Amino acid sequence: MATKTVSIRMDDELYRKFKEFCDELYLPPSALIAAFAATTVREQRVPFEFSADPFYANENKAKIIQAIEQLERGEGTAHELIEV
Repeated sequence: MATKTVSIRMDDELYRKFKEFCDELYLPPSALIAAFAATTVREQRVPFEFSADPFYANENKAKIIQAIEQLERGEGTAHELIEV
């Protein structure tokens, strides 16, 4: 079977940690990336879940906007900052 070379860019620190993980599995990084590609093609999906930071969820944004509007109407309560 013919093969193709795929080049990817990755942060040095991320690559170091990825390589350490692969070494623990006794697999070269290319084997793990090839396994990812094979699973993606076989299952016709990315084999893990992507999720966004919940801070940026629409529900949270709405609460922040509501709180800002409340403060702008003068309905807020001032509190002293506590040094930690």
